[in-house]
Amino acid sequence: MMIDAVTREEISRLDQAVDDFAAEMKARLREQAMKGYRGWDNPENYERILQMMMKYAAVAEGEEVDAANLAMILWSMRRRRGED
Repeated sequence: MMIDAVTREEISRLDQAVDDFAAEMKARLREQAMKGYRGWDNPENYERILQMMMKYAAVAEGEEVDAANLAMILWSMRRRRGED
């Protein structure tokens, strides 16, 4: 498939945005782990994490990384259960 220059540039900007955002997500997760937060991958915490994500998704600007991390955790739990 041929991709024109404008589309290649768009894809490049998207890739960079995802890379930058992922770096922020990782930093926040490390920060929380260092504070002692554990159990992110425990299936018993699924509903609590889902509720937390819904809360963060509805708040003002600045909480996007927290909401994304919670979404990643839920996604990871579902994958392990075979719910792709």
